[in-house]
Amino acid sequence: MTTQRKTIDLLRHGEPHGGNVFRGRTDHPLTELGWEQMENAVANKTWDVIISSPLSRCWQFAQSLAKRLDIELLEAGGLREFDFGIWENQLTEDVYSNDFERIKGLWEDPMHFASPEGESVLNFEGRILKDWFGCLARPEQSLLVICHGGVIRMLLKEILGLPYPNINRFDVPYASLTRISVNEAEPFYYQLVSHRGTSE
Repeated sequence: MTTQRKTIDLLRHGEPHGGNVFRGRTDHPLTELGWEQMENAVANKTWDVIISSPLSRCWQFAQSLAKRLDIELLEAGGLREFDFGIWENQLTEDVYSNDFERIKGLWEDPMHFASPEGESVLNFEGRILKDWFGCLARPEQSLLVICHGGVIRMLLKEILGLPYPNINRFDVPYASLTRISVNEAEPFYYQLVSHRGTSE
């Protein structure tokens, strides 16, 4: 007997305003290019439901797309980006120059990393997976999840069974689209169908 499977597409938001900063909870909206990147990523595609991070760089496009496709849109607060704490909305080059000894833990030892006045990677993973398993429990066959680069990296860790240090080995550009196939009942067996960026 063949087990029925569902398809989940993970779409990262497009380019936001604000420049090259540590943008976790900081709520920058999309630029005009960001909208265009996301439109290109979803062109000629459809889904049964959209699930989105509430941050505006995801949510505003999700609202527009759900209305156009006439499908349900659900908010998933656990799929917000990592909270960078004191580094929020600071230029990445400035943080690397001024606080390198602390920030380097994010890629050297992410399992034990916590941003000052922000959150730990383990807490980040926990809230993501709570909402992820909520997605897996949905009855729809085709889901679009609109979220963030850090969220997608953490989900790829779960899907591919990778150790923590490997979460930063994925390139997840703006408006990249990652397709996952998964069976509908536990235990979940994942397949990474595709992982691609969008043209600038």
